[in-house]
Amino acid sequence: MKVLAVGDCGIDRYVDIRADRPGGISLNFAANAKDHFAPADRIGVLTALGCDREAAIVEGALARLGIEAGIARKNAATPVQYIDRDASGERLFVRYEAGALALHRVTAAERVEIAASDLMIATVFTQILDFFETVASAPGAGLRALDYCNLGTRQDPLRYVRRYAARFDLGFFGIPAGDAALVDALEALAKENGKLFVVTLGPAGALVLDGKRRIVCPAAPVAQVMDTTGAGDSFAAGFLAAYVLSRDLEAALRNGAAAAARTVGSIGAFPAELVAWPADAPAEWAALKRNQGVDS
Repeated sequence: MKVLAVGDCGIDRYVDIRADRPGGISLNFAANAKDHFAPADRIGVLTALGCDREAAIVEGALARLGIEAGIARKNAATPVQYIDRDASGERLFVRYEAGALALHRVTAAERVEIAASDLMIATVFTQILDFFETVASAPGAGLRALDYCNLGTRQDPLRYVRRYAARFDLGFFGIPAGDAALVDALEALAKENGKLFVVTLGPAGALVLDGKRRIVCPAAPVAQVMDTTGAGDSFAAGFLAAYVLSRDLEAALRNGAAAAARTVGSIGAFPAELVAWPADAPAEWAALKRNQGVDS
């Protein structure tokens, strides 16, 4: 099986501990897929990087993990997500710089790679929307999954879901627990499009919406939450690894929940070395720290 994650591979920049590590939604998914899919399965990414210190960190992680990498090189910065954490380990997104990924458009060769995949997962969010349009329009006969990092715009909160649901077989959504109205709206869209939606609710667990029923799964127990960064990406890898084999939704939910629980017990979505900021790091990086409950 060929599994392909298309989109953000970059740097998770932790402003609370002044350290960088490889991350990004697509890299997080691919790294976890290596653990959950069969050893013979090919796990790859398609992404865009710059020619900078950050790109070297990402490429080192891809090589170490044995992930096949299709990298478009741009004269721009490698994508960076600035992250703080609160005292409970909850990730606080501070700022995102899309850099090279925002400039990229899927090439003819990359369209061939997407078409040849048995499973392709992409992500949509506002900062890379022009790039994602070229991903969504690429043909593919395999299972197509979409992580809705943004569901829509401020003016139209479900705009992206309505626009792209028909082009993908399965959607992943991370939303706050207790937002029953949003769950109802997503369920209606799943029914309207005949698609499968998977909703993660943090410590409240997860559920599947297929337009006919809801399947609920509790969160797996966690001894200590260190960092929730990448928990949804880990969940998606665990869920899809089980789903593609059996189409057993209950088993897939349990596998996803277990994967997410393992992730939140350490910093980042997969094991990787923390890289201290360089001595000449801009003062504005540290100034982005919002929470005073986590020691620097």
